[in-house]
Amino acid sequence: MLSLLKVENFGLIHKAEVQFDRGFTAVTGESGAGKSLLLTAIPAVFGLSATADQIGPFAPGFRIRAVFSLSSSDPLWDELHQWGIDEDDILIIQREMSHEGRSVYRVQGQIVTRQAVRELAPKLIDFSGQHHALRLFESGQLLLWLDRYATLNSLREATDKAYYVWRSVKASHADLIANVPNPETLAARRQDLDELTALQLDADEEERLGRDLARLHSRQRLLELLQTIEEDLENDESGNVLSLLNRISHNVAHLVRLDPTAAQIATLVEQAIAIAEETRSELNEWASHLDQDPGQLETLETRANELARVKRRYNMSIEELLRHVESLQEDLARWEDFEWQLHLAERKLQEAEREYFRLAKELSQARKVAAQKVSEELSRLVHEMEMPASTVQFSLEPADPAAWGVDHGIILYASSVQQELRPATKVASGGELSRIALAMAVLGGTQGGATLIFDELDQGLGGQSAARVGRLLRSLGERQQVIAISHQPSVAASAHYQWTVVKMPDDTGAHSKVKFVDGHDREEEIARMLSGQSDNMAMDHARHLLNREKRGD
Repeated sequence: MLSLLKVENFGLIHKAEVQFDRGFTAVTGESGAGKSLLLTAIPAVFGLSATADQIGPFAPGFRIRAVFSLSSSDPLWDELHQWGIDEDDILIIQREMSHEGRSVYRVQGQIVTRQAVRELAPKLIDFSGQHHALRLFESGQLLLWLDRYATLNSLREATDKAYYVWRSVKASHADLIANVPNPETLAARRQDLDELTALQLDADEEERLGRDLARLHSRQRLLELLQTIEEDLENDESGNVLSLLNRISHNVAHLVRLDPTAAQIATLVEQAIAIAEETRSELNEWASHLDQDPGQLETLETRANELARVKRRYNMSIEELLRHVESLQEDLARWEDFEWQLHLAERKLQEAEREYFRLAKELSQARKVAAQKVSEELSRLVHEMEMPASTVQFSLEPADPAAWGVDHGIILYASSVQQELRPATKVASGGELSRIALAMAVLGGTQGGATLIFDELDQGLGGQSAARVGRLLRSLGERQQVIAISHQPSVAASAHYQWTVVKMPDDTGAHSKVKFVDGHDREEEIARMLSGQSDNMAMDHARHLLNREKRGD
């Protein structure tokens, strides 16, 4: 609910502070005083109207502040969380504009973008007037209104959910197709896998190859060392180890015969001879491998070259190549199963699409029934507002699939039976649009929390029609906040509250003053609207109108 509007230097309005309450508030005043300007300030604070031309003569720019009373549990706070704004019991929106045309928007004192406040507008206000059909006559909002009117919310929500499921499945299907390689790529991957698999790569092979190649490249030196060791062990001419040990063993045997206590020495000598014999045997075994395969060096060098080549080609280490082999195997297994996956994805896509269009068609058919009924009711209501020959038709046209279905909503209007029905926003006057909007609000379907604002609503109405509009506005105000500019005394008298805009002369030429009228002041304002002056007859008539509304006549 709009609770406060502060306007500074906006056209002729120097400074104005208007407090609003629940119910129906009428704004009155003489022509040219600035009534429409005052209400235009409300969409202007959301960036939906107002230009630098509307900056008044009293300051370098204008400033508009709108304060809304909101429950801390209102869903609107969820949107405000993204800007770091926490729940409160009021929401303050402000706009400042300079002569250069630059605007600054603030929410709870925090600077935000114009788009941000524009997105808040439909949830807080619904403006209908001469130059604005802020929200209600847009296709999306018309469909939302019709669905609420016809209590199609459950079906609409199901359609919305089905649409996003379909869109998600469609994106997954497209992603699946986009990530499948072409046949040439698939063949190349298979060739790579065959080549790498044939190599039988081993993470430890390079280290073993290095050791074996180093040993084979040192073969000649190894043979020379082997020969020297063998000579030291066996060559009689060099006083080899085994001969010396045998000689020592022979002499120790004499020692033992002469002194048995030397037996331990004989045992040690025998062990030394055994170790020397084992050493010679191991050397012979090791030496046999040096001469086992003369082509082994070539084989090992060929293998080392193979590994070096594949590492250069793929620019990977052996460990990375092994992981690459695993990845290729997984990819090829997945791609080989692609046809089945694609079949499943296409079937899922068809099911999601079929379900969405089933619900969208059902919603569209229900809307057509509701549109026919509501067209008759809208026409009946506007007939009571001094538009007796007018026709209002809620029309549905085919549209591209969307979350809200496959319909495009439009209000068609003709002021007489001789005229062709055309979009109301193109052919209806501001007053006619406002009356159509009022009829829609009376029938229900509007967003309950939004403040309904009407400009030019009762201009040109006769007595009975004006009284009917007044009663409709007051009745509407019982369940929703309504603000309307009123030219008709019977409409103004129907309001729960009344503000008047008065043009005051001053040194700059003139300025508009906005004031709340009640009691005697209100009677005088209604009298002025009746006859242009506050004579006794007009005052009596004004009191009669106000008392009639209090009685509910």
